[in-house]
Amino acid sequence: MKLIIATIKPFKLEEVREALTGIGVRGMMVTEIKGFGSQSGHTEIYRGAEYAVNFVPKVKLELVVPAAMADQVAETITKTAQTGKIGDGKIFVLDVQQAIRVRTGETDADAL
Repeated sequence: MKLIIATIKPFKLEEVREALTGIGVRGMMVTEIKGFGSQSGHTEIYRGAEYAVNFVPKVKLELVVPAAMADQVAETITKTAQTGKIGDGKIFVLDVQQAIRVRTGETDADAL
């Protein structure tokens, strides 16, 4: 099993969710986050005053999928979330040692 953590632009969330559902992903966790990477924030003008925006709003997706699906899931997120502009996000793929469904006690692949 693999844990896939992806950060994407918020307006791409629904499009990514639909694409992942289309390839058979059955669930994910979504968190609204703020962060920065290459863009290192930017400046904005509000009521005539300029101020720095050091953290940019993002959405973090967390999915646990069978190892055989990990490459397909990462590719689907990449293609769907990509705008070609700085700040499109990142994807991390990690190994998962164990998964347990709390309701039934099922473990590993059965728990997904």
